Amino acid sequence: MTATTVQPGPAVPAQDPFRTLPIAADLLPPEIVAARRGRRVRAVVLSALGVFVLALAGWYVFAGYQTAAKEEELVTAEAEVQRLTRDQNEFSELVTTQSEVETINGQLSALLATDLQWADLLSATRKAAPDGVSVTGVTGQIKDPAAGDAVDENALPNTSGKELVGELTITGTGEDKKTVAAYVDALGKVTGLGNPLLTDAHEMISDTDSTGDTDVDFTVRADITGSALGGRFSADVKKGS
Repeated sequence: MTATTVQPGPAVPAQDPFRTLPIAADLLPPEIVAARRGRRVRAVVLSALGVFVLALAGWYVFAGYQTAAKEEELVTAEAEVQRLTRDQNEFSELVTTQSEVETINGQLSALLATDLQWADLLSATRKAAPDGVSVTGVTGQIKDPAAGDAVDENALPNTSGKELVGELTITGTGEDKKTVAAYVDALGKVTGLGNPLLTDAHEMISDTDSTGDTDVDFTVRADITGSALGGRFSADVKKGS
């Protein structure tokens, strides 16, 4: 027979017969619990509502401030408009005069749009003559606008690229054919002229030359272009030329 020795375990503390037992129980009626929960919910809702009311009141105050500021700006702008209106009334006569001047200038521009400054054109044809060329006569004419776009069988080919409004005939005397040819080329560069063409050239003995040298009498025909039109009131026409 085998005997086993058992080690003694820890001693169990003695239990106090008068100790409080760890027993918990919720003995509140459900109605009281529900009432407490409802009060908490109401407090949260009222707090949120209070915050919303405060925010709404702040927005209302801010909107009122902005409205007042805009109304003040409107009053200031209306006062400025009234002041400018009074100032304008003081210069109403000047404004009316300026408007009448603009109207008259517009009418003159339309009236003189087909006006040709003959003095300027004739002066330019003479200034274009090189040494050795003497211009003895210049004749010209402007096309009648009432004639429409009738085709002239004797018209020169238009190489100027501009509208042709008339023609010019120039007669003169040159010391030789080369000088006359140089004058014809120079006429092609005169503003308001185009398509110059030598139509006649013949040699003649000069009456005042005892050496017997001959001069060349010539005739040049050229077209008058739209660049030559327009008086001092036709600013648009001058710019276009």
